[in-house]
Amino acid sequence: MAQQEKLAAPAVTGSLPLRYFKSMPVVFPLIGLFILGLTAFEAWNYLGDDSVSRLYWLRPLVLLLYFAAWAGACLRYKAGGIAFVFLTIVNVSFYFFAPDILLRRALGDLLFVPIPVNLLFAFLLLFYFRRLH
Repeated sequence: MAQQEKLAAPAVTGSLPLRYFKSMPVVFPLIGLFILGLTAFEAWNYLGDDSVSRLYWLRPLVLLLYFAAWAGACLRYKAGGIAFVFLTIVNVSFYFFAPDILLRRALGDLLFVPIPVNLLFAFLLLFYFRRLH
């Protein structure tokens, strides 16, 4: 029991942005900002563009779910970490096992092509999983 108390970092108090940036190591909030930037980039590219299928309009929404889960993990909530790992499992399963239809091409390669960064982020999150509440 004393071992677990040593692993838990002291709780950071203050505003939400302060807790977001101070609760976990600096890499975690930066990854969250990266995912938020990708969300904005995908929204800029696809929302309102009628030259692509409307299924591509779902890409920013899925990335927003990724960001919300990662932000929960940055605030040291275990549910946020579990949600991010679950989204990653669903995304990777969809990428490998879904039939080759437009929906797979629209959503299957999010954070996966050219390198599977969602898997790297999930492993990093699992490494710090014991520190989450």
